[in-house]
Amino acid sequence: MVLLSLAWSPADYEAVDRALSVAALLDPTHQVVPFHGRESELRTLTLWRDSPAPQASLLLHAPAGAGKTRLLQHFREELWDDDAHGRLLVIDDADRLRWQDVFLRLQDTLRHGPERTRVLLAARTTGWWWSSTRQRIADFDHEVTTLDLAPTLDDRAESFTLACQHFAKHLTVTAPDEPPPNIAGETVLDLHMAALTVVHGDPCDVNRTQLVRQLLKRDDGRKTGRIAEDYLAVATPGTPDPDLLARAAQRWPNLRPALDELVTGNPEIVRDMARDSLRIAAEIGSFATLETIARQVFRDERFATDAIPSILTHRLIDRADDVLERAEMYGMLSARTMLCGLRQESVEASQAEVECYRELAAQDRENRPLLADALGDLGLRLINAQRNDEVLAVSEEAIDLWREIAEDDPETIPQLASALEQISYRYQTLGRDEDAMTAISRATLLFQELAKNHPALFRADFARVAAVMARRFHVEGNKQHAADSMQLSIANWRVLAQEDPRFEPELARNLVAAGTMLVDLGRAEAASETLKEAIELFRRLAVANPETFGTDLADALTRRSQALSELADDIDAALTAREAVMLWRETGDRKGLGAALLNVAKVVGDVGAAEEAVEVYRELAAEDLVWNQAGLVIALATLVEQQLLHGQDGQALHTADECLDLCHRLPSQLVEFFGAKLAPPLQNTARALSEADHHVRALQMSEFAVGVCQALKARTAPTVYLSALQQHVCRLRGAERKEEARNTAHTAVVLWHMAGLDLDGHAGYGDALTIYGRLCAETKYEVEKALRLTHRAAEIFREAGEPVKLRFALETAAELSSS
Repeated sequence: MVLLSLAWSPADYEAVDRALSVAALLDPTHQVVPFHGRESELRTLTLWRDSPAPQASLLLHAPAGAGKTRLLQHFREELWDDDAHGRLLVIDDADRLRWQDVFLRLQDTLRHGPERTRVLLAARTTGWWWSSTRQRIADFDHEVTTLDLAPTLDDRAESFTLACQHFAKHLTVTAPDEPPPNIAGETVLDLHMAALTVVHGDPCDVNRTQLVRQLLKRDDGRKTGRIAEDYLAVATPGTPDPDLLARAAQRWPNLRPALDELVTGNPEIVRDMARDSLRIAAEIGSFATLETIARQVFRDERFATDAIPSILTHRLIDRADDVLERAEMYGMLSARTMLCGLRQESVEASQAEVECYRELAAQDRENRPLLADALGDLGLRLINAQRNDEVLAVSEEAIDLWREIAEDDPETIPQLASALEQISYRYQTLGRDEDAMTAISRATLLFQELAKNHPALFRADFARVAAVMARRFHVEGNKQHAADSMQLSIANWRVLAQEDPRFEPELARNLVAAGTMLVDLGRAEAASETLKEAIELFRRLAVANPETFGTDLADALTRRSQALSELADDIDAALTAREAVMLWRETGDRKGLGAALLNVAKVVGDVGAAEEAVEVYRELAAEDLVWNQAGLVIALATLVEQQLLHGQDGQALHTADECLDLCHRLPSQLVEFFGAKLAPPLQNTARALSEADHHVRALQMSEFAVGVCQALKARTAPTVYLSALQQHVCRLRGAERKEEARNTAHTAVVLWHMAGLDLDGHAGYGDALTIYGRLCAETKYEVEKALRLTHRAAEIFREAGEPVKLRFALETAAELSSS
């Protein structure tokens, strides 16, 4: 080995530029040593860049000092072109960020980025924090992958020689010609530290600790980043920074006792520690450290959606004294993992909880209710993880178990009724409407009997499930039963409110729900009276508590204005709608204000209100795009309608383009979540554009609305999607694309046959037949078959009592007969 005889005094160091300090020379952003190597990783990143997925995220992970930051910089500067490849978001040290911070940056890609987006994250570790982040990023429709970066380069000798040459150049000394030492657990930074040591003329030890000590002698300046962590490991500081200590302890086991001592000796320090250092302490700390962190974290809402509580709970399960305590802790772990996005892990914890309760139930049958509750929770976790094929087996096992328990102990019938109610929601989520109706019917009967025998205990439950029954009848199109069930629910809420005034808010809210349903059922007069009663209640309640009931009153006024509009009471409708806007302004609730302004636009025909609503939703979307982007889409769609009504066609087309652009940026998760609100205004706007002969945009709007309804198909009645498809047929016909319209109408007829409904009793099927018949008449296609189908439509309308639709069907039949 060639040793350079360099005697550096403190004065010499002060004479050297600060950039030539050890820390600066080894800083990855300083790049004294040029980027080299990493060919295979760059090929992988290039393939990821060029993959067909519109949105993709990749986590580059490796230990500290492996060169993640330099690789990110090189890829961004040398291998990425915004014009050619789209938008690239680079998030270094992603494991140090809260999910909310990552979430906001991902929102930025939706707000400003082109359709093609790449997100490149770098972190030292993976584990539960990454599983949580990965599953949440996937909700943005991103294809998510990982790349494990090797700690060192393939050609160590070349890397070592290159580092020696460049350090020597910066220090104006002769570069040594030495082979690299074999450092245990080596990273790229360790190799560069060895090179700098040799350049300084010091003996190069293969022990990483000795390398750090040699360089520490050369530089007593401020240390940062990975350098500081390594110096901390071999120095004897007074009171180290807890975050720095935790990150260093992950690689230097000798620091773990110091980390335990620091955390347990000063529990308050936990509140100020960074997320990644807390995760490290939770993963490597002693049980005393775990308990100290747990006492601070479990009761702090800032960590509710972070993986740290889950990591702590997972480790603490090993301390459980018996099966019951272990079961309870698995239940807690299941809830915490679900909150922080660890969906699959939540299922695994819930399954472990169920197995514990199975063991307890086998020991003592009195534990069967605990097992049944755990099975119910497991069903929710499976739905959350989208493992729908497993949900029903678990839920039905819980129902069977509650039935068995109720037979032995009638006191548990309320739990059976609740379980039936819950499984009805799960059947509904999976699109099994008939099973959902059967389950909620049984739950309603049980609660009705319980309310009859114990009204003080169960009347509220019966009132609640009766309203659920009404909504199910409404979805099925059974208007009379829907109205009857809702009236039964309201009657019970009235009794409850008379007996106990504390139930008045619930009565008022259910009156609003009933009034809203009655509007949908076409019973505007009954809806208006019901909502009027709700408004009177909320006015009285708001006098005593305006902060709590002011928003309820404003919402009720908004809904009554819609009922009055249906009754053609334009003056009262306008006054009521504008009063609602005034109240929403007073509450300061901007989302409520935006919705009320849109209501004024529709009820009054006020384009100014629609414009203000758009601005309100723009502000909301600027703050939180994910939760408010759908609202902005709805506001823009409403503004398009109003602009067309007021003859502002040029502005309407510009607004429609913006609306469509936002629609296409919506991730599928948001389309599914907000779809029921999105579809109606988009369909209305498509119709308005079509009637104004703006067919290109009308079809684009209509196609997106059909896609929304298709995404909802598994969770709604099949008629919702079929209705959207039929409306799209009308848009195609308006655009004179009649053959395409006819083929789409035929598809709708076929889908009606596959829906498993009573077609002869469904007016919607009659609509499909009439539309198809009209298009066959206009295109001279299979006229005889179309005539038979149109006659069947006429019979359906005659039976359903739909005179307007019957007349249209008869006119279509006459046109077919004359063809």
